[in-house]
Order: sequence, then C-alpha cells, then structure tokens
Amino acid sequence: MNTQTVRGTVRIKQVARGSKAEQSTAVLITPERSWLLRRSEGPSFGVDPELAALDGHEVTATGYAGTGVFLLSEPVTDVT
Repeated sequence: MNTQTVRGTVRIKQVARGSKAEQSTAVLITPERSWLLRRSEGPSFGVDPELAALDGHEVTATGYAGTGVFLLSEPVTDVT
C-alpha cells in the first residue's frame, strides 16, 4: 500500500449517528472527500487530543487512505 499526501481541513465532528459506533472524532475534509483521521499511536475511538488541537486548521497529511479512514504515517503539517 502506498502513502498519499493530501491537503484539507481538520474538523471535530459527530460521526455514525444513531449507530453503536457513534462518536466525536477528527475528520479530514478535502475538496474531493472526507475521512476519519487517525494516528497509528493515537486512540482508535473518540477524539485524539493531538488531532483535536488542529480543529479548523488547514493541514497537509501523509498516510494511508482507506475507504473511510486516513491513517497518518507522518505528523500533519499545519498550513494555516
């Protein structure tokens, strides 16, 4: 699997409303799509404090883009 670099905005949002997986979490929003944003060493459920600090910031993120999750392979770069 190859890494990908994308630029987007980090937002803390409520996802999976009405399901057992409902949670507030970091979401990476690009013009093309959005992903749940995760760090490999961060929590797998809920809000990662390190990513929460970037809420509302435009960032460059490098990692593995899955169907619903963008798993960071490097720290994000804040571009705002």
